[in-house]
Amino acid sequence: MDRTDPSAVAEHLGRLIDDVAAGADAARTGGDILRLRDRLNREWDAAQPGAHLSDETYTALRLRCGAAHDRLTERFVSIRDLTPQPEPLLEIDPEPPTVEAFFEGAAPVAGWAVESEAAIRAVETRLGLSLPATLQALYRLRNGGPTDFFLATDIPDAPLRFAGDEAVGEASEFWRTVLPGFGLTALDRLETLGAISDGIDFGGEDESWRAALPGIDRMIPISNHGSDLWLCLDYADAAPEPSVVLFDATSLERPGTIAFRRPDFSTFFAGLRRHGITVEDGVAMRGLRVLGEDA
Repeated sequence: MDRTDPSAVAEHLGRLIDDVAAGADAARTGGDILRLRDRLNREWDAAQPGAHLSDETYTALRLRCGAAHDRLTERFVSIRDLTPQPEPLLEIDPEPPTVEAFFEGAAPVAGWAVESEAAIRAVETRLGLSLPATLQALYRLRNGGPTDFFLATDIPDAPLRFAGDEAVGEASEFWRTVLPGFGLTALDRLETLGAISDGIDFGGEDESWRAALPGIDRMIPISNHGSDLWLCLDYADAAPEPSVVLFDATSLERPGTIAFRRPDFSTFFAGLRRHGITVEDGVAMRGLRVLGEDA
């Protein structure tokens, strides 16, 4: 399909919507529905219809796309309610990540392997520090990005399998999300938590992040969720390598607290885990992906 040809884009999206609607009627499992939904979203976004179609054509297709989504939801609920569902299940993959298999999704950007070394040196010079070796190896593969490996635990011999509503509900007490952004921040966006706090932390002198973190100008966030949770390299102490800490800015008792700590990045990386299988409403998932879908 030529994305610059409005007629070709409109024809492609019309066929896509019709195919998905027909697939919804023929679906037999919740997984079928979720794969159709993901296909519709993925191909719609790839076509960039808003950039190539007239307002009238775009609006008409958008309405048809919305109707297809409604049909998918109706079929998902119908299948779920009519089909006996297995009990909820959550399994944690016991294997740690490797550098080569850490990132998920698209292949690395062409030419990044050559550019990465200069980009790493540039951020080290800008921040006046050295990034941990394992983190550098990850950045040589890709300039940040999503990963399935975002779980860790402080509980010795934490269970890896949780079956049933009650057990699945308690799983987060054992395994917590320690990469709050579900991936690594790009090199060019790395800055100190102190610089970030100056822009978004408006608490009084006794409530500021700086009051909670005396070493805030030596902490470098590498993953975050909004302005609430920040996974940081902590260069505040005199150790040759930074520790890794999770700063929780949502605490009601204090302006912020360190909710998780590892002595260095290699230890942190070796302790990461990912979801093996999650079954919810009868749909088997790995992390956020339906098992069996192309990804």
